[in-house]
Amino acid sequence: MSLKVENVTQALFFTAEQVAEITGLSIATIRRAIRDQKLRAHKFGRAVRIHHQDLNIYIGRSRGENA
Repeated sequence: MSLKVENVTQALFFTAEQVAEITGLSIATIRRAIRDQKLRAHKFGRAVRIHHQDLNIYIGRSRGENA
């Protein structure tokens, strides 16, 4: 699955797989970040989703920015 930039800017929630694709990290790294509470995730039933603001915070922290 390929995400287009316009879809990324319009989406409010992403799957872990989409976050892995956006960031260029492995799905295992994203799941580990969620498990270790470095990346906030929300559960909707059995589905796990990452809010776009939480993704931005995670990216900012990984760059060394104060987020």
